[in-house]
Amino acid sequence: MYQTPFNFIKLVTGQAVSVFGTSLLRFALSLYVLDITGRADIYATLFAVSSLPILFSPIAGALADRFNRKTIMIGLDLTNGLLSSLLLIAFLFNQTSIVVIAIAMILFGFVGVMDTPVVTAIIPSIFSSDKLESANGILQGIQSLSGTVAPVLGGLLYSLIGMNNILIIITILFFLTAVLETRILVPENKTEYFGNIIRVLASDLKEGFHYTLTHSFIRKTMLISVGLNFALTPLFIVGVPYILRVTMDLNTGLYGTGIGIIEFATILGALLVGVVSKKIKVSNFYIWILFVAMLLIPMGISTIPLLLQQGTFPSFALFVLSGVPLSACLSIVSIFAISKIQKITPSKNLGKVMSIIMATAQCVAPIGQILYGIGFETFQDSAYIPIIIAFGATIVLSVLSKLLYQNEKGI
Repeated sequence: MYQTPFNFIKLVTGQAVSVFGTSLLRFALSLYVLDITGRADIYATLFAVSSLPILFSPIAGALADRFNRKTIMIGLDLTNGLLSSLLLIAFLFNQTSIVVIAIAMILFGFVGVMDTPVVTAIIPSIFSSDKLESANGILQGIQSLSGTVAPVLGGLLYSLIGMNNILIIITILFFLTAVLETRILVPENKTEYFGNIIRVLASDLKEGFHYTLTHSFIRKTMLISVGLNFALTPLFIVGVPYILRVTMDLNTGLYGTGIGIIEFATILGALLVGVVSKKIKVSNFYIWILFVAMLLIPMGISTIPLLLQQGTFPSFALFVLSGVPLSACLSIVSIFAISKIQKITPSKNLGKVMSIIMATAQCVAPIGQILYGIGFETFQDSAYIPIIIAFGATIVLSVLSKLLYQNEKGI
């Protein structure tokens, strides 16, 4: 009844519109601010501030476990539609300001953060356990694709049809998505409660943190996820653009090609996870992390001055050839870990556990970004040094994974 392909297609379609819509709007609004102010610092700050709601992700997880997940999902898309409608009215009556746009971007970010734990908690109930990796891979692919396509599409639409027309289209799509989601079949999970809802949610969050930290496998996996997000995710966000644009001094065409290929590899890894998931086990998880570490070696070699002196192509080719499998493998490792946790976590705690892990892992990424920024600035002529440090950190994570999971073979 629930585990049907058509049911999953409806969920994927709804998630695609939600993720693409909010990502596109955030980027287009940032461009609008850049146009009216001409200041890159305000543009960058607004885009960064709109990501702050990730801190509230555990609350979303508690709501997803306490109340009907389908109702919350529909309500969030209706909220997106209402927010974009109000923003459209503000644009039509020339009542926009940086403050209004900042509030709108934060609210869109908050709705997006609320949506992820809800959808993550729904997936195991509408997909069989042996297909969870494939389902998560598809949704992860959508999120990765939105990060690549939404800014490009947002910039194109902004220049072609303007902010007002973008808001009209996105508003309609949000409301249509909410209607579509009413047709998704999701098992009832609403739990009765007594007393003050704030105290109930606080108690639920306490329970979620307690379960996450006391469950051996989940606690260990969260630790590894935090490590990977700290050591490697910022390398792609900060390091890859810096190396291609500054270290290799590539022209705009090659720079865009390199970024696009590596980002596509993330999507490819997400889509291939269903094929390779049978080869990944908790017992050999450390080997996959070790493989990622090994791929950092040729990536570091591509930035050595001696190779750079041989011309643009050798360094660029080596960098991309190592970056593609590295990016794909990271995506596969991440989805495998998420799927394992989904399988072993009771439905009543699933939203809280997933949101806590995601929030914790994502919160350390900005710290890593700052450190990589300092590292690449300090070693401008030796970009391989930050990569060597990343290599060492990943080796440590591989060894740690081997030690932590040696008693978790039954998972």
